[in-house]
Amino acid sequence: MIVSKFIWNFFQEVIANKDNGPTKTSVLMYAYFQMLYNLGTLFESTGIPSKDRVSPLKNAPLIKNYISKSTADLLPTVLYIGHRAFMKKLYLNSTQLSAPDFGINLAPIPTNMTPDIVAYAESHLTEKALELQRAGFATKNTTGLPADYTGSTSETPSPQWEQLIVPTGTVKGTNNLPLIVPSNPLSFRVQNFLGADFYKNRGFAVNPTENIIDLSAKISTTWEGGLKKEMDRLLDVYKDLDDRKKVIAEFFAGSSSQTLPPTGFFICIAMQLSQKYKQTTQDDLKMYFSLAAGIFDAGVSAWYYKATYNQARPINLIRNYYANKTVASWTPLSTPILGKQWLPYQEFNFVTPPFPDVASGHSTFSRVASKILNWWFGNPALYDGFSTATIPNINLLCPSLNINDKTVSIGEYIFDKGCSTIEPDITPKVRTVLRYKTLDELASDAGLSRIYGGIHSFQTNEVSMELADWVYERTKRKLTNEFKFNGRI
Repeated sequence: MIVSKFIWNFFQEVIANKDNGPTKTSVLMYAYFQMLYNLGTLFESTGIPSKDRVSPLKNAPLIKNYISKSTADLLPTVLYIGHRAFMKKLYLNSTQLSAPDFGINLAPIPTNMTPDIVAYAESHLTEKALELQRAGFATKNTTGLPADYTGSTSETPSPQWEQLIVPTGTVKGTNNLPLIVPSNPLSFRVQNFLGADFYKNRGFAVNPTENIIDLSAKISTTWEGGLKKEMDRLLDVYKDLDDRKKVIAEFFAGSSSQTLPPTGFFICIAMQLSQKYKQTTQDDLKMYFSLAAGIFDAGVSAWYYKATYNQARPINLIRNYYANKTVASWTPLSTPILGKQWLPYQEFNFVTPPFPDVASGHSTFSRVASKILNWWFGNPALYDGFSTATIPNINLLCPSLNINDKTVSIGEYIFDKGCSTIEPDITPKVRTVLRYKTLDELASDAGLSRIYGGIHSFQTNEVSMELADWVYERTKRKLTNEFKFNGRI
């Protein structure tokens, strides 16, 4: 439980500092969990630290010798020192919680140990500067002028990704929907390609610029060559976008500024499974490190495909190619609805993610994470009707969740009538409960949610799952061969 308390503090600071995008979160999580795991190896005679781009702990032999002779449980104290140092290095304004806040009784350690541990914890973040830079806004990478909120400025339709101008919510109309006022720059923002160079990072077990699975034969790159068929399949879904599909789309979206992206979502699932199986702190450290490594590998691999194919999102394709054609939509506009008015089922001030379509981050992240957790726990059950876990702040997963009780049934998510933030007081029409018995079911719906949400096509989801399988095998192989991990023992 002590590790989960550190994690909640970590996530709260990441969200408070608006760093909860998928790329940057994956880098920060990898650095953070690598740091905690490496400190944990000081307490194992056979522990194998991850030296991947991290300066060695200078006085490791002396510290390990002191630990071996101490009668006190020093692990919580060492992890606490590392956590505080990492967070202070990450955010100068971070809230520095005390040991009692985490339920820790600090054990006495030699004063000359602390500076070394602090410097070591900081090094895990210091050496991630380039990855963090690549995870941010690197280039606009657009084919022309940005598309309008209600249509495209492109005279010739293109299957290539283009920027959108989206409302910020600063200005709202009489219907309380956010508006774009061209003369008011505060009312809109232009979506740049988030993490355009992210794929250039070397992951934990994957380096996309040197080796990655070739899925080009399964990706449509022209309208008549497959993209039209995919958009027609998506629009068929929108002919019957029922409450359950809407709830799934909103639950997994992770697009709110106050929620975790899919990279953090499965860390929360891991917390619940750790509680269920009463996992030791050492096993927690190994599990979170394994999970963060796989998620980082998934991220650089998915962004390689995004940068390589630069494929247009459904909103671009439907508005461009079906601009004056009547299409199916969920929006409460007067019928008939033209393609140039089409919107995905998302927040009006979000519209669609600020990067190209294939590969799907949700599908890749979720499938890799679910496979790692299945490997670690031996295909654990999620919802079984009686297993519960304590979640300090469940609305970090989704703002629409019922948060009356912080003790939740594992794998069960309850949405009250009208709780939607996209269609407040309307969706869902009745109390809706999502229950997932397995991690595979959860990951599958995470991928499908982006189809229901109008973010990806069926093809993108399918390609991304195959990419995820390739990533998982390489991440697991390195964890097994180099770190001698074999799941929870």
